[in-house]
Amino acid sequence: MSKGKGNVVQMAKAQRELERQRRSREDTPPMTPRGPNEVLAGQWSPDIYGMPSDPGCECPVECIGFEGAYKYVIDSSGQFRAMKAADFNQVGIQDLFSATPNYPKWMRPRWFVPKGVDEQTGKPHKPQIKSFEADQIKEDFFRACARKGFFSPNDKMRGRGAWTFRSGNLVYHSGDALWICEKGRFKTLQTGVHENMLYPRLSALSEPWTEAITPDENPAKKLLETFRKWNWTRPDVDPVLLLGWIGCALIGGALDWRPAVLLIGDRATGKSTLQQALRNIFGDTLFRSADTTAAGIYQAMAHDARPVALDELEPDSDPRKLDNVVHLMRTSASGDIGRRGGPTKGEASEFQMRSAFLFSAINNPLRSAQDMSRVAVLRLMPLNLNQAKPEPIDTDVTGAMMLSLMMQGWGDNGARFADTLQRFKRALEQGGHGGRGQDTYGVLLACAATLLGDEVAAELGVPLGPDEEREWSRLLGAETLPEVEDAKPNYRQCFDQILTAVVKSWRNSSRNTIGQTLQELRTVDDDGNAIAEESRLDRGTAKRDINIAGFGLFNTRELVAGVMRSEKIGLAEALMRYGLPDAGWVLAVPNKSTKVAEHLIGSDWQHGAWKDALRQCPVAGVVITNAEINKVTIDGTQTRCTLVVIDRYHQAPEK
Repeated sequence: MSKGKGNVVQMAKAQRELERQRRSREDTPPMTPRGPNEVLAGQWSPDIYGMPSDPGCECPVECIGFEGAYKYVIDSSGQFRAMKAADFNQVGIQDLFSATPNYPKWMRPRWFVPKGVDEQTGKPHKPQIKSFEADQIKEDFFRACARKGFFSPNDKMRGRGAWTFRSGNLVYHSGDALWICEKGRFKTLQTGVHENMLYPRLSALSEPWTEAITPDENPAKKLLETFRKWNWTRPDVDPVLLLGWIGCALIGGALDWRPAVLLIGDRATGKSTLQQALRNIFGDTLFRSADTTAAGIYQAMAHDARPVALDELEPDSDPRKLDNVVHLMRTSASGDIGRRGGPTKGEASEFQMRSAFLFSAINNPLRSAQDMSRVAVLRLMPLNLNQAKPEPIDTDVTGAMMLSLMMQGWGDNGARFADTLQRFKRALEQGGHGGRGQDTYGVLLACAATLLGDEVAAELGVPLGPDEEREWSRLLGAETLPEVEDAKPNYRQCFDQILTAVVKSWRNSSRNTIGQTLQELRTVDDDGNAIAEESRLDRGTAKRDINIAGFGLFNTRELVAGVMRSEKIGLAEALMRYGLPDAGWVLAVPNKSTKVAEHLIGSDWQHGAWKDALRQCPVAGVVITNAEINKVTIDGTQTRCTLVVIDRYHQAPEK
C-alpha cells in the first residue's frame, strides 16, 4: 500500500479539524449583533427549553438532561460534561464556553457604564459588556436540563466504535465525527445527540477509508495470506476465524453477538508477533493490556465499543481477578448490563460493554461451558524456522480499509450482513451446533466473508461464497471442536467434581475419590467381561465409606423397597413408576449438607448450588428427584437428596 494513501487519511482528518476550528472562530464579540436577524446581546428569543432560538444564535453549550444531582451538557468543544449545581459558577461556566468565550457575554451580558464622557463626542459613554451574569445562565441551564428530562449516560451514551441507528443502519463514532455509509458512499455527521442517543466528542481514532477498494487493494487478502504463515493446528480454519474476529472487533457495538477469540500457544509459536500485527491493524482503537482487572477495563473503556486484547491470561493467575475478567467478556459478548460498586458504600452503578475480546495464553484459562461457548479457540504450534517471515502491515491504511469494508458490507438497514450471517448459521446448525455455537462461529465467518468478498475468497481458496458455506458444517462440526467437547454442561461439571474430589475423611484408605470407589464396585470391565468377586470392592465397605463422606449409595431396589411395602406393589411396577433401571447403583447427594459443601469447596457449587446444578440434567432418568423415594438415611439422619443413576450418567450425552 503506498504512503500516498496514508497521506490521504491524514489530510482528511486535518481538513475536518480546520472546519471545526473555523466554526469556533465564529464567536463574534459580545457587542456585535448575531445571526441574520442581527440579534443584540441579551435580546434573543427563547425556545421551548428556554434557550436562544434565533437563527445563527444557537447556544454552543447543549443541555442534555439531568440525573439525580447531576446536570448533563455538551460543552462548546463538543465534550460531554456531568456537572453538579455548585459547578455552575463563574469559572465553571467560563470553562463550558472555553471554545466560544464571547457567547455567554452576549447571552446574558453584565453591563457597566464608564464614568465621565466620551472625549470625541462629548457625550456620556455607552454601556459596555463587562462579563456575563453567571446566576442567570445557571438558571437557564437548570431550566433547560429539567425540560429535556431524565438522562442516564449508562443508557444513552455511545462512545467510540460502531453502533446502529433505529433503522438498523450502521454508524461509526471515530471520536471527532460520526460516519455512515449509504449505498456505498461515506459521509460524516457531527457528534452530539442523534435519535435521543448521545455521541460525545472524544479523542479521534481510526476512521473508515472513503475511496474505492479494488480486490487487488483489499488488505484482508494480504492479512489472510500473512496469518497463514503461522503454524496453526487447523491451517484451513484458524486464520479465517482470526480474520473474522478483526472484522467483528471493528463493528462490535453494532452486532447482536460479539464472539471472543483465545490464542493458545507455547513459547516460540509466534504469539507475540501475531499480537503486534493486531496492534498495527487497530492502532489506538485497540485496548490492550498484559495485566489488568475487570474494573480497569471498563473504566478505561467508559462507553466505547472498541476491541479488547489481553495477553498472558493464565489459569494460575489470581482466580478472582481472572473470573472477573472472564465475566466481563461474557457480558460484553451479549451486551448484558453489569453492575459495579459506586464511590460510596451502598451505591452501585450499571455499565454495559459491547466489545469483542481477544485473549492469549499458554494454557486455557476458561473453565465453564458458558465461557467456552462464547470463544473460538485458535491453537498455535511451534514455528517452522524455515518459514518465510510475515510481511509488515501498512499501519497507515490497513485498519481504515478494513473498517470501510465492514461498513459497506453491513448494507442498508444491516440487511446484507444479516443475510450473510444466516447462511453460515444454517451451515453450522447442520454441523451439530446449537444456537450459541451458531452465533459465535457464524459471526466470525460472516465477518471474514464480508472482508474478503466472493472474488478474493475464491482466489484464496476459502469457501465463503454463496452455496459454499455448507463446507463449514464439516470444517467446524461441533464434534470436531475441542472447545465444544471440553465445554461440559453445568450439571456434568458439578457431578464430575463430586466424583473426582479427594475425600479428606478417607485419610488411611487406598482409595481417594467417590468415583474410584464406584469403579471398584463394577462387576464387568470395559470389554463386558465379568470381574472376579475377589477383585471387586465389597459393597458394604463402599456404602460405609461413601456414607462417611456425606453421601449415600443405594441400588435401585433399595430405593423402592419402602414404596413396595406401603403400597403392596411388585418390584417391576415400582421401578417403572420412578423410571429406575432394574439394577445398578444410585448416588444420593443431600440437598443440604456441610459435608457436601466441604467436598465441593473452591467450586461454584460449594454454597448449596449443587442441588439445582444436578437438576439441570436434560436427559430423562439420569437424575431422580421424586419426593416419595428421595428421602434416605445418611449419617444416621433422614435427609432429602438428589439421586443420580450412575450407569445412566456415564451413558448420557455431553450436550
